[in-house]
Amino acid sequence: MTLAGFVHEHPYRSSFGFLLVVTVVVLIVGLLNERFLMGSLVQVAVVDLLLAIIGIFLLTRLNWWGTAGYTAGIRLSHVPLFILPVTVGLVSLGQGIRVTAPLVILAFAALTLLVGFAEETFFRGLILTSLLPAGTIRAVALSSFFFAAPHLLNVIGGTWDPAFTIVDSIAAFGLGVTFAAIRLRTGSIWPLVGIHALFDFTSLVALGGVEVPAQSPQTLLASVVVGIVFVLYGLFLLRNDLSSGTPAANA
Repeated sequence: MTLAGFVHEHPYRSSFGFLLVVTVVVLIVGLLNERFLMGSLVQVAVVDLLLAIIGIFLLTRLNWWGTAGYTAGIRLSHVPLFILPVTVGLVSLGQGIRVTAPLVILAFAALTLLVGFAEETFFRGLILTSLLPAGTIRAVALSSFFFAAPHLLNVIGGTWDPAFTIVDSIAAFGLGVTFAAIRLRTGSIWPLVGIHALFDFTSLVALGGVEVPAQSPQTLLASVVVGIVFVLYGLFLLRNDLSSGTPAANA
């Protein structure tokens, strides 16, 4: 049986397999970081470079470049769909900017574009697409849960504050619902690569790195609210799809 045939016949196993690839890469690179002290930013770069390479290989083997949304363009009518996530992505800058060196900003931009490409390839390209035969709502919910779950790994090694790790995972689930909805509505994954990169870029320049210290109760509550808003927004975008039971791609 070909890889494409297996994915088609076993959507749940396939999606879990793609998630397992992400988890194994994160854990292995994390162990290497503990051994060789590469630093958090280098660790992120290595993880997402490996995921990008593996993702490209899988998309090519599956012949999914079009199916995953990499050959579809963006229409002007799609632009309003991006306003809410882009606005929320810019909120981090309200905390101030700690990084002002041009070369560092360029490095952060390159890193976050890599992260956006790698993670969107896996979660909205491979995982969401593999789950669609099981139904749109299941595909959106499971791919969003799979997107949120690896965020819990950030607590390992003290990279993130534990309380923030939990609420950020809730926010990530909501963002996953919105991203999946945009992917299905537009038929293109490119906007998600850009918006994903924006979220990470604004966080990096605001925090000065990937480490997140303990946050105030207000900040934690705001993250939960953001997650809920994104769930509702994603369901709103998919309202026609959910009522008809058919994909809303390119609607």
